[in-house]
Amino acid sequence: MKKVMISLLTGASVLSLVACAPKRYERQSKPKTAASSAVKKEKKNTGQKYYQEVLERYKAYESAITAKDQTALQNELKKIDPTSEEYAYVFNLQTLGSTNEWEYAFDDLNQDGNDELLIGDGKTIAAVYYLKDNQPTLLHVAYVASAGGYRSSLDVFDNGQIVYATWQSVNPDQELTLYSLEKGKAKEEKKATIQIGGNQTAEQALGISAKKLDLAKLDWKNFNGTGKSKLTAKAEDKKTGSFQVQVSVSDLRIRKEPSTSAPSAGMIAKGTHTITETVEADGHTWGKLESGQGWIALEFTTRVSGNTESAPAPTNTKTGMNLEEIKAGNFSSVAGVWKNKYGTSIEFDAQGIVKVNGSAVNGVQFSGFYFKEGNLHGVSRMPEATNETPILFIPSREGGSESIYWSKSDATNGNDLYYRVD
Repeated sequence: MKKVMISLLTGASVLSLVACAPKRYERQSKPKTAASSAVKKEKKNTGQKYYQEVLERYKAYESAITAKDQTALQNELKKIDPTSEEYAYVFNLQTLGSTNEWEYAFDDLNQDGNDELLIGDGKTIAAVYYLKDNQPTLLHVAYVASAGGYRSSLDVFDNGQIVYATWQSVNPDQELTLYSLEKGKAKEEKKATIQIGGNQTAEQALGISAKKLDLAKLDWKNFNGTGKSKLTAKAEDKKTGSFQVQVSVSDLRIRKEPSTSAPSAGMIAKGTHTITETVEADGHTWGKLESGQGWIALEFTTRVSGNTESAPAPTNTKTGMNLEEIKAGNFSSVAGVWKNKYGTSIEFDAQGIVKVNGSAVNGVQFSGFYFKEGNLHGVSRMPEATNETPILFIPSREGGSESIYWSKSDATNGNDLYYRVD
């Protein structure tokens, strides 16, 4: 009888365990499902909703500036602190009579779960906002002042660091400030001063080992919330078709990406090389090497053969600027057209500047030349101008591109470095 009772109890226990098992497993699975949903929800909420007031302001600014409606713009500016950088930046655009078309992009620069807001044109950054207690907070703006020669810029790196630079058109010194974004605040890490066109870069002066953030890869939108940036669209429209170029210089550097700021992949050997596609970036035409090693600036090569339907490689065979000749008043080594990244152009002949943006100018005077850190510094004076314009001739270094720093006293589009295109 005992054995029968034990068997019955054992069977009942097994049935009880089996009957309870599904319920027990169901109870365990519910918290996991709930936790999983919470994680997904958190990933979607990256704080973008908190920036809506900023986006609405810039949308209103853009509309008023484009329509040249100063009353509407002033009404919008009354909503913010008149001593803020945002106020100064937007007021300055109105003064310039700009028809600026902003774009914006979100990116979690410091990987803290909250997105930062970048405002710009898809190529450069005009403003950086971050969240402080869920409130959009301006770090800095970057712009060219309508008077006084003030300039500023913002560069963001892929580790979340941000460099804010300021300088004057009459002074080649750049004041640099390095920031790191922490959750809810911006921390000033380091300050430094460098010379435009000097031997030291901002990255070297501030000890930055990261690469600049590739702005073309961000999801830029217009202020109606749609559309990709013009830069992104252009980057996707790469011209393909193989052709060959002749490399005759010994110091032409290969870049891993079509950009002067991209990491080096070494020097290319003299001889004939095959190019498979081209991209316009940083004021250069870049050619991708068939070997896959990287990209080279085609301005320093001569095209020898290939598909005539592909983008032609520049055939500039100039040996580079001759600073001694320029100092003596002979500009033959820089003769031709030079452009900045926004398309503003200056053209030289043997006597000096003869065209600005395609319009002829006569009697541009140069003076005060002196050498410093391997560059030639001087000033120029436009016809009938009341003030002088600094000019700086920067020869090629380490396979990089030669350039001319020319900063006019009236406002430019914010980029004073010109590169040879013809």
